[in-house]
Amino acid sequence: MITKILTGKWSAYLSGTIIAFFFVLTLYILDSPTGMSDAYIMISDYCKASIHAREVKELPFLDWQTGFLGGIFIGALIAAIFGGDWKIRMIPESSGKGVIASAGITVITGLAGGFLVMLGLQVAGDSFLGQWAGAIQLSTTSWVFFISLLLWGIVFTAIIAAKVAKSNIVDDGKNEKKEK
Repeated sequence: MITKILTGKWSAYLSGTIIAFFFVLTLYILDSPTGMSDAYIMISDYCKASIHAREVKELPFLDWQTGFLGGIFIGALIAAIFGGDWKIRMIPESSGKGVIASAGITVITGLAGGFLVMLGLQVAGDSFLGQWAGAIQLSTTSWVFFISLLLWGIVFTAIIAAKVAKSNIVDDGKNEKKEK
């Protein structure tokens, strides 16, 4: 029963409800919204002080927010293993390019995407989870962030879908000419 729950597909509605419940619960227990920005700031301040002093003193105090950073990685790893999607790969499976070109493109797009997400979250003023917690509390800026995230997601999805459809039409035309 437990393995069926852990390995089965969950509906987006159930997952969203559970996440919202946990955000409200942590807001009640910790009396502050869930977020990671303070942990990033504390770690970057520690690194900055260590670089300026040219020595590494004692490690910074780890609180629940820095533990949250590690928990995200561990939770994602556990979810991938139980979900059966655990793969380490540098090359997309559907790539028709060479190994070196595919690996380079994968790394560059991953880094660029991560940078843009980080930049957007810093402009928005908090981490993604902090934005969720703010939206649950009906924060205007969090709702503006999610609406803009949704709109830009639709725009970029439409652009990518149009390019894929165009490349499929071009490929089909080439294949038909070869068959004749």
